[in-house]
Amino acid sequence: MLRFFNRFIYGLNIVFVFILLATFLFPYLAPSKVVIIPVLSLGVPIIILINIVFCVYWLIQMRSKFLLSLIAVGLSVWYFNIFPTFSNPKPKSDFENSLKVMSYNVRLFNAYEKEDFGNVTDIMNNYIATENPDIICIQEYFVPNKIDFSDYPYKFIYFKKEKDQLGYAIFSKYPLQNTGAFDFSDSNNNTIYTDIIKENDTLRLYNMHLQSHGVISEVEFLQETSTERLLKQLNGRFRQQETQVKKILSHKAASNYPVLFVGDFNNTPYSYSYNKLMRNMKDAFREAGSGLGTTFSFQGFPMRIDFILTSPIFETTSFKVLDNTFSDHRAIVADLSW
Repeated sequence: MLRFFNRFIYGLNIVFVFILLATFLFPYLAPSKVVIIPVLSLGVPIIILINIVFCVYWLIQMRSKFLLSLIAVGLSVWYFNIFPTFSNPKPKSDFENSLKVMSYNVRLFNAYEKEDFGNVTDIMNNYIATENPDIICIQEYFVPNKIDFSDYPYKFIYFKKEKDQLGYAIFSKYPLQNTGAFDFSDSNNNTIYTDIIKENDTLRLYNMHLQSHGVISEVEFLQETSTERLLKQLNGRFRQQETQVKKILSHKAASNYPVLFVGDFNNTPYSYSYNKLMRNMKDAFREAGSGLGTTFSFQGFPMRIDFILTSPIFETTSFKVLDNTFSDHRAIVADLSW
């Protein structure tokens, strides 16, 4: 009986190994060209986890079949570069210039949340006082608030319309110039940009908030929504992200300055959007982070959807994800040197 069951399990094992290897193509498939597959990129960590379970199953039985999933998982970890590098980052003292950048989707500082997530003002002010970043990029900014930004004499706060309450902000200790926004059509999301003047250097910064999925992270909502409708909705959002990324990259190409892509990408490192934005860029988390780098939890499932990407000129000397968040996201902070 066990022999027939193991044959069935091995058959499933082969299928999921094939699916895992097929995910290697996901970052290159544009949502506008392929309907469903880009959406499946959200499930890459689950597919990897399933293969790990197969690997453990065969190891318990001390069968060599564990090698099938072990090799596939090893290839996926290498291919997607899931974990940070093991090299020790150089200290800031080795460089002439440095900049500390924080990014945080603050969920309107919980202005419309009924649940108590702690004292938002105290948590945010503590972040700023403790981390002392040079630049703070905020997505889903809200006015009024009682956050103390007095140490930041330069700022760019932007709302699409005068009466809007969902906006974006950049707070800086250094002068800003050439500020602007993309004002994506048919979307509540946006991306703003500015040039930062740091002594003799000029840096281009994009504070990004790509199209949201529009999927409520509650089991009940997912159960009540048909699979066909859910996939159609997600694919539509992914297509919007594709269009938004194309506009941002076109704008970036017109600048000769080193670039920082900072913010909430609303997608994972396995996605088409991330892959396009990473061209000729470096991921600060991969350079100097630790662990999984989780910035968002979907029903308890860890996801990394907030990023700091840099031009090659920058070296990331430290990167961390801040705990004790009041938002559904966690803030990220990176020390960048050049």
